[in-house]
Amino acid sequence: MSDRLHEIIAEVGMIHKTVLESNKIADADQVLEYVEDFEDDVKEHYLVLLLQYYFQTNDLKNFKKIIVLGYKFDLRMNDIKEAFLNIKSNEDNVIGFLEDNVVFFKDTTYKEPLHRMYKYYLENEELQVSLEETIELIKMNRYVCAFAYKNREEEYAKFFLNEELLESLKRDLPYLLK
Repeated sequence: MSDRLHEIIAEVGMIHKTVLESNKIADADQVLEYVEDFEDDVKEHYLVLLLQYYFQTNDLKNFKKIIVLGYKFDLRMNDIKEAFLNIKSNEDNVIGFLEDNVVFFKDTTYKEPLHRMYKYYLENEELQVSLEETIELIKMNRYVCAFAYKNREEEYAKFFLNEELLESLKRDLPYLLK
């Protein structure tokens, strides 16, 4: 690993600590103003991290401010889980905003995130109506469906199993189910 990469990682960590402690994190415009004078590579690495942070915390307003600048990150199941656990109302959320990315992403880790989302759903009866649309979106992901099918003896897996998509997978992509 180059020395410069170590420097970037250290600076990104310091930036994030500062914006968290100063509560600038609550306003992407303030964060953008704060990082304006940093070197471009540091700023770019930080803004990718910031985008992921806003996704995981389900901060749609600030997420939109950063994504419109052209930044992106590799969406993972743990990111979706964190965003899901931060749904606290019926307002639009980052998972729904990135609908196509959620439907088509592929990961290798599904068990813990799906299990945790299922528990969150069960534990929060007052939010269940708000969470159902997001759950239906997650269930449209063929890899989630394949995982749920392979683990259908588990309650949480049965919960995320999309029977209609499963029939399509059996017909068109049977290798995913093996």
